Amino acid sequence: MKKVTPDDVNSTRRRLLKTFAASGISKALITGSPLVSGMLFARHADAADAPDKSVAIYVPGGAIRDFWVPTGSGSSMVLPAMSSGYEAVKTECNFLLDMAHTSGGHGRTPLLLSNRWNGSDSYDVQMGKQLGPGMPFTYVNLGVHSNGQGYLTRDGNSQIPFEDNPFNAFNLLFGSGANSNPKTPIMDAHAAAANAIRSKLAGYEVQRLDEHLQAIDDTRRRLDDLGGGGGTCSAAPNGTEFPLTHETFSQQARLQADIAVAALKCNFTRSVSLAFGNHQGEFRIPELNYQGLYHQSIHGGSNGLPDYPYYVEMRRHLGSLSAYLIGRLRDEGILDSTIVVETTDMGHADVHGSSDVPLLIAGGGGAIQRGVTTSGNGFNQHDLLHTAARACGVTLDFGREIPGVLV
Repeated sequence: MKKVTPDDVNSTRRRLLKTFAASGISKALITGSPLVSGMLFARHADAADAPDKSVAIYVPGGAIRDFWVPTGSGSSMVLPAMSSGYEAVKTECNFLLDMAHTSGGHGRTPLLLSNRWNGSDSYDVQMGKQLGPGMPFTYVNLGVHSNGQGYLTRDGNSQIPFEDNPFNAFNLLFGSGANSNPKTPIMDAHAAAANAIRSKLAGYEVQRLDEHLQAIDDTRRRLDDLGGGGGTCSAAPNGTEFPLTHETFSQQARLQADIAVAALKCNFTRSVSLAFGNHQGEFRIPELNYQGLYHQSIHGGSNGLPDYPYYVEMRRHLGSLSAYLIGRLRDEGILDSTIVVETTDMGHADVHGSSDVPLLIAGGGGAIQRGVTTSGNGFNQHDLLHTAARACGVTLDFGREIPGVLV
């Protein structure tokens, strides 16, 4: 597949805007409502059997092989303690075993979604540009207590910070447009835009539009519940901050997952990345038995016990958050059209290992083998990305295809 350049993207948008204008749909309506523009651009996208959406999840801190490697396959697959958080979605996943890392350890975040430290687009940016030229958002990169220790996402020479605040992420994605009244409720703005194009849509598209509005409203209500809102979510003024604390780490993670799924389902973007923390693991999860930082659960927190009970507990929980996102994609009916990769920065984190790195790929409908394990001996995290891209019909300029993953 050829590389998509900025000129290609702009040309596509201009061509489609002309098409919409000829149909009586104004440019102002399209540019003012991501919901409307995303749906219309998706309507005119080239038909393809391959998955056309991408999700990249970053879970720091690797895992311990003896407590991670699944056995069996399908519904009979047995997940050990450290990977048991994926139980609910195990039949959707291909667990990659014997994988390596190009340089395991801390401080390697830029190399998780790219093979260069700088000067090139990361995987999530490349996938967004090639799968979704013309989408309202080329890519969306979310995080949970992720900023401050390097970035996953790079657009050319620019490092792109994580959006760690779910309120800000929601308003950025589902806001009512740059020219709207900032006090106008988001749902009212989207409903008005939707009503303006209803008469120009086919019956199934009207149903899909209503489903998109419902998905946005469901996410808004969850955000209001967490933030103490009064039932409406007005576009937040500049500088508004959500009080992010470790006490609500898991809630924040699930809300960011909900936002990611809504953005993909509503065709606001074709590429999302979501990071749970950063490479230093400077967060804690208070509902667990271990009350210290994730980093400390790995290095010394288990008091020398060979089974690393607290590292296992925290990594299992992080896996369950990743599984939540995969499950939400399935529940919303878009997992089969989405390729999900989960990456990490090392194998056994207590020794900063570069071998036995726990990686997985999920979704993709009939594009990948699911509910199985695949030996990736001799392959690394960049090969995971190359394989996932190939499943979507995209060719990266780095990495190799891992045998046995694609159908």
